[in-house]
Amino acid sequence: MSQAPGPRRRPGFFGLHYNDAMRMKKIGALMILGLFMTASSALSGVALASDRDRNRGAERSMAEPALSLDEAVARAERRYQARAVRAVEKRNGDRIEYRIRLLGADGRVFEVRVDAETGQER
Repeated sequence: MSQAPGPRRRPGFFGLHYNDAMRMKKIGALMILGLFMTASSALSGVALASDRDRNRGAERSMAEPALSLDEAVARAERRYQARAVRAVEKRNGDRIEYRIRLLGADGRVFEVRVDAETGQER
């Protein structure tokens, strides 16, 4: 009688075939490459943020006004002893202007225009 062949043992370390071991090395190398790329992209993002902060003064007129709308409204209310009923931001090219409509204590409604960059009224 002949015996049925048993399970075939795979050669190699821990039963891994040579091709399986090579595949594991490739996966490990890809994981290391992925981690390196993630870390480098995170570091470049930090570098871009610091460059953006350095150049903020040059871009200030277009990107971020020196005076916010809330600050302009508070100044106008204090100066004219009136209550703001409407405030809007208007853009004229690269300039930003705030138009604030105020209601005085005597019931009079008037509008104040404030330059966002300088804070001066027009």
